Amino acid sequence: MRKLFERYPVGAVLLLMLLCLSPFMALRDVTPANELRYLSIADEALSEGHLFAFTNHGEPYADKPPLYFWILMLCRLVFGRHCFYFLALFSFLPAALVTLIMDRWVYGNRREASPEERAIMALMLSSTGYWVLLSLFLRMDMLMVLFIVLALRSWYRDQPWLFALYTFLALFTKGPVGILMPPLVVLVCLLFWRDKPKDDPRMRIGRFLGWRFLLLVGGCCAVWFTAAWFEGGADYLRNLLFHQTVDRAVNAFHHKEPFWFYLVSLWPIMLPWCLLTVTACVCSLCRRGESAAPQTEDGISEKLFRCAFFVPLVMLSCSSGKLPVYLLPVFPFVIYLLPLYVRRTGWRRWMDWAIVIPAILLVVTALLLSMEPFLHDRIPSLAPYGFAKSPAFSIAGAFVVCGGVLTVVLALRSGYKNASTIPLALSILAFVTTLSFVLPQANEFIGYGALCRDIPAGEQVYVREHNRPENMDVYLGRSVKIVEVDDPLPADGVLITKATFHDPALDGRECHLHGESALWLPARNAPDNDPEYE
Repeated sequence: MRKLFERYPVGAVLLLMLLCLSPFMALRDVTPANELRYLSIADEALSEGHLFAFTNHGEPYADKPPLYFWILMLCRLVFGRHCFYFLALFSFLPAALVTLIMDRWVYGNRREASPEERAIMALMLSSTGYWVLLSLFLRMDMLMVLFIVLALRSWYRDQPWLFALYTFLALFTKGPVGILMPPLVVLVCLLFWRDKPKDDPRMRIGRFLGWRFLLLVGGCCAVWFTAAWFEGGADYLRNLLFHQTVDRAVNAFHHKEPFWFYLVSLWPIMLPWCLLTVTACVCSLCRRGESAAPQTEDGISEKLFRCAFFVPLVMLSCSSGKLPVYLLPVFPFVIYLLPLYVRRTGWRRWMDWAIVIPAILLVVTALLLSMEPFLHDRIPSLAPYGFAKSPAFSIAGAFVVCGGVLTVVLALRSGYKNASTIPLALSILAFVTTLSFVLPQANEFIGYGALCRDIPAGEQVYVREHNRPENMDVYLGRSVKIVEVDDPLPADGVLITKATFHDPALDGRECHLHGESALWLPARNAPDNDPEYE
């Protein structure tokens, strides 16, 4: 085992991560906000035979490019249904590949790099809060991050054709961020690099952003846009090219936030390594120690990683629409800039405190979480959430408390350096694994799966005041009808309302509660002697 770890330290970390996250991916229901909508769009595209112009219940959906929907459609054809665990792997596997690429990029064949250090850095990225979260959910963001990392890696390896290809694939996965980030990062890196080696072909802007880039990216976009125009018409193409790009950037119709939004949200989403990695990235702007060897591969990588953090931060801050998830592409570069910076300057005492402070905050939070089962009956607002009484919350909190305390102890002792992050990183993965076993009870509050499984076959379904209820067709195989607030309640069929809703027109109907929803069944469909209906 020791020899295997020494040979594949990052592989060992990723295998551990897969084992820890698999229960969560296998037991969780999909959320109605985006995940269920993506699945419904894929189903609709398959039924209508569309590959480039998508609709969501008849309404044009040009928000996202086709690549991720093709993956959903292919999986549906292969399995005959939506296999949530397998689909979640298309978030986990790109995250794993990004970790492998960054490790290879930073360490390569360096003999002085110990397997322990490589495993520690992989573990830090794998346990960063938002990175873990996006490795579990059915979204295209992690796939876009993979292509962005590959694009910048292609610049580093002097591969202009691959740079153009990966940039287009990033665009084809998520949209404008994918095509803007790699060229802008390279451009800014070269324009503001005063001591760049002029004999290096990578340093010529035209080699990567010239005719090769325009030919490949422009040609692929021309094929995509032409196909979208044939399938969706001029209005769909106009929506795709202008409404979902320029309009969202200048005057967003969703998620409008102030300029400083990312300067605040960056810290919580990068817990628990935000103080250590972000501060190291800012400190790396100091040129002390660079002048001796500005043209080394480490020096080139450090400058590029620095730009890969600051350029997207400024670019996204200038956009009108903002969400924390948009910052995901900077995570691998911020994390892996740390070993490059430490290699140049050495480990500093402030770095120990940058580990200690977030660890203490997480310990305090975990202590409060572990007390939740004992305080549940004393807090009226928690009464509907019976799953919160599970001892899994106390066990999960105990993992983080133990890991955080051990991390603090090691960080305050000399000689451990970034090895002090290991206990807290492992405890975070154990935290996710432990809480996974609460999901069968919590799924009623997460998605619509349990609710839809209780709906009798053949009944018309009406839904009132729910989040994107039209996408329940993924579970039901048929459409639902939405009842507006001012509309009269239907006299027949199955009605889904909020659990707190009641109307005299529902008297005589059996009610089955599912989380925050109430399922009103016709009396003839109610099970006999079922205590849940009493």
